[in-house]
Amino acid sequence: MTAMTPKERFVNALTFKRVDRVPCMEIALWPQTVARWIGEGAPPDLDNALILGNRYFGLDGYTAAPIDAIAPRPPFEARTLKETDESVLFTDQFGRMREGLKENGKYTSVCMDHYISFAVRDRPSFRDMRRRYEGATKERYPENWDECVRRMRQTDLPITLMDPLVGTFGYYSMLRNWFGTEPLSYMFYDDPALIHECLDFLTEFVIRTVSPALRDIRFDFYMVHEDLAGKGGPLIGPDLFREFFLPHYKRFVGFLKTHGVALVMVDTDGDFEVLIPLFLEAGVDGFGPMEVAAGMDPVVMRGKYGRSFSMLGGVDKREIARGRPAIDALLARLEPVIRQGGYIPTIDHSVPPDVPFANFQYYLERKRPLLAG
Repeated sequence: MTAMTPKERFVNALTFKRVDRVPCMEIALWPQTVARWIGEGAPPDLDNALILGNRYFGLDGYTAAPIDAIAPRPPFEARTLKETDESVLFTDQFGRMREGLKENGKYTSVCMDHYISFAVRDRPSFRDMRRRYEGATKERYPENWDECVRRMRQTDLPITLMDPLVGTFGYYSMLRNWFGTEPLSYMFYDDPALIHECLDFLTEFVIRTVSPALRDIRFDFYMVHEDLAGKGGPLIGPDLFREFFLPHYKRFVGFLKTHGVALVMVDTDGDFEVLIPLFLEAGVDGFGPMEVAAGMDPVVMRGKYGRSFSMLGGVDKREIARGRPAIDALLARLEPVIRQGGYIPTIDHSVPPDVPFANFQYYLERKRPLLAG
């Protein structure tokens, strides 16, 4: 088979079409993983954003349109409220009050922050937040947009609308940023009209925001950022999803596809299986990172759902940490799914620091032959 461009290879791989080989991709590294691997022989300039491509590891990547459809403009004031040797209490651009732990004297994402309060609590505070999303669309595009358009029209890399590593628009994730997980969970029942009003506004906002980009560029994929599930299941059930989110997903996904976006995928951790039929009804094509520890095993999912959706992820990071025999067994189990198509295997999220550099190198060495066309 003749060699494909990275763009053709990526889209074909995730639409169950023939490829010269499956893309060799990974997502990202924890900062602590980068530090460990450099100490174990990795290049000192090792970049943690593997999904953008990495020449040292021979990884494929993509390019992204740098559009901001997430942050309030103007942002809320980011302020440090209290700082100790162990932690820092601060407010961020979304108006959230958070407390984060410090490592070696510096605030870092060594674990999830503790979220204390959120900017949207009721209709008046929503109106204040809404004003921050009603500005001119051009403010959410880089000043050198024309240059970005020229570059993306010339590239043979797959192109995505917004960068998943920086953050992409998603309905649940936007409401969570505004309300917080627990207050939002109550708000579905305490003031459903307000949630409908928020979602109506968000759909109008995101369509207005991305429309100029869709006129200028033909995008290969869009990754909806949600993170709406944990190990025990999703943070919103099927009934609430159908009532509140499904109509907006249908409209947004349909809008993207009628404007040339080839693939619409959902990025969420955790066990979201009960929502899969609703996502598919909305027109979603696939999912990632398929967190195996939460039960989203690619082998099991393919057995249950066949070719009804594509997958990216699904390589259990715990097994990569265990060493060569575990890696060999894991890849042997995934090989039939890789051969069936519609699947790009990557470690199921950012690589944590308990994975030795040598283990990751061995994993890539053993994975590459399985990707051959």
